[in-house]
Amino acid sequence: MEEICSFTINNKVYTIYDVDKISGLKSYVGRSDYLYTDIYIEKGTFEQMLITLKHELMHVWLYENGHKNQKGDEIFSYEDLCELTALSNDSINRIVKLYLFSKKIYWFFSDFCL
Repeated sequence: MEEICSFTINNKVYTIYDVDKISGLKSYVGRSDYLYTDIYIEKGTFEQMLITLKHELMHVWLYENGHKNQKGDEIFSYEDLCELTALSNDSINRIVKLYLFSKKIYWFFSDFCL
């Protein structure tokens, strides 16, 4: 497990880790732990890791902004999705840049990533 970087969202510090395998989960390539404020990204292709990171950051953003029911029961309208995307976009892209800078590869992938 490799610690990549940390960031703050709503006064909570989350840490992002690259891991070889997410234990106990067969098909997941990312996991967010709200109690310990950690995000785990399974090592794979760069593209898959970046998509997974953005996906997990959206989980964290939703959770930390009051959407605690993430078992699939909450229903969002089309307008809700547009609003959530607009509100979360800058925050998520800022954290993705931090992750890439921490891995010292931002300069190479900056056009591709954001």
